[in-house]
Amino acid sequence: MEEVYLKWYHTFLFLFQAFLTVADTTTDILTCLTYREQGQETWFAVSLCVTVITMIVLCVWSIIASTLRTLTKEDDADVDAANPDVIFRNTAVNVLLGCFCVGPPLHSFQMFLVCACRFKRLWRSDGGLRIDKGRLYYLYIHTLNLKMVEGLLESAPQLIIQVYVMLEQSENISVIQMISAPISFLSLTWMITSTEVFRKFANNNLKLLHNLVIFICNVGIIAARTLAIIFFTLAFPWWLFLVFVTHCFIIITSGYCLWRSKRKQDLLVFIFAYSPLYLWIYSSYYLDKLRGNAPFSFALRLGISVSWHLLFTVENIAMILGYYFLHHGRQWFDLPALVVVVAGNVGGVFLKSLAWYCFAKDSQNNERPALPVTIRVVNRKNRV
Repeated sequence: MEEVYLKWYHTFLFLFQAFLTVADTTTDILTCLTYREQGQETWFAVSLCVTVITMIVLCVWSIIASTLRTLTKEDDADVDAANPDVIFRNTAVNVLLGCFCVGPPLHSFQMFLVCACRFKRLWRSDGGLRIDKGRLYYLYIHTLNLKMVEGLLESAPQLIIQVYVMLEQSENISVIQMISAPISFLSLTWMITSTEVFRKFANNNLKLLHNLVIFICNVGIIAARTLAIIFFTLAFPWWLFLVFVTHCFIIITSGYCLWRSKRKQDLLVFIFAYSPLYLWIYSSYYLDKLRGNAPFSFALRLGISVSWHLLFTVENIAMILGYYFLHHGRQWFDLPALVVVVAGNVGGVFLKSLAWYCFAKDSQNNERPALPVTIRVVNRKNRV
């Protein structure tokens, strides 16, 4: 179980995340209605389906996870007082709120209240407030997972759809389109950064500046990935599916080859629950479910790490070059797109590696982690 440390700045981050979730969904719906007004019935139907499916999944996920959390009897003795989660421990209340699709922003707001009630203590504490068990821990994980699902099911496809439509449409770009696409991009980058900080940097004493640097790195990386996909789709719309299938095949194959556990059902969870995440995330190939006694050499870990970054880099550059050299309808934005993809990919990966070395000190033994980038492979001895 990862350790969670709440810092003073989490108070504002959770509040911002609650508003970001509402803004992302609202602007996506308004953009969807704009497609209908412009007579783009196909994109209206596609965009509407993405939003509706995401809301249904978030609704069901929120109901199940919130109900399971109410069954958790154990609380941190230090956190039990003034815990706003108390008023949401009724199953009927959780189901009702989930059915109205207010679960994701509400849970972020709950975490904001938790931090706000302890803001003075968080401000004065260097290490932050440790949360490692009980309802509050699962509330944090639940909030993180909901944001991940929202980013993968809505923010990512909506961002691709919106930018693609803006480049293809003959009508003038509406104001809501210019607002919605950046919000979807921000939401996706925010989700990936939050997931990475928890999965990869959980046991490190990160400051606000560290989180900001990681976020900036992800801005470049996600911008490169998104533009590569969009421009490749402009030139070869039906070949994108082949790229994604090949990418997922490499992910699943490498995960299976590294598997050292007798619990093969965990591999199924890895394939179906995490594989979509790795279409976007460069540096969180999360294999902590590898439970075995077989050692992993530094050369193996480093080789996989380099190969993982190389996979994304080759894909992105190949896709943007395929568009740049083979697409006949040359536009003014072709060269800027090429520059953004190459610079964002290479620069983001380089800065992420530098950030890992400079910022990520293990809070327990003050030693830098063995892996500078990407894959965190953990051996847990005597566990199967």
